[in-house]
Amino acid sequence: MKLEPPLQFAERKLTHYLLVFRDKDDKSNYLRLAGYTSENWRLLKQDLLTLAHLGEANPESEDAYGSSYSIVGELKGPNGRLLRVKTIWKRDIDEEITKFITLYPPKQ
Repeated sequence: MKLEPPLQFAERKLTHYLLVFRDKDDKSNYLRLAGYTSENWRLLKQDLLTLAHLGEANPESEDAYGSSYSIVGELKGPNGRLLRVKTIWKRDIDEEITKFITLYPPKQ
């Protein structure tokens, strides 16, 4: 299945979380392998939106607040390297917006 639009990003999720080094659960070093940095976060956002529009959404979980979905695919980073990622999206019951939650390297 495809994710229902509209798709929404909290820019701070990219600029203050995914692309910033963290001692625990760091994702910035993984994204940096493909050339994604805080300076080109808009490119990462666009690449994630493209993946969301083209990829197949798989149900992850459902609770009283809404449904979560994952999309596994590849991002072609600014340096040309392909990076395999698993993205998580959430659609709340009382909202008509699908929100980006996070990404991480998929388990092989």
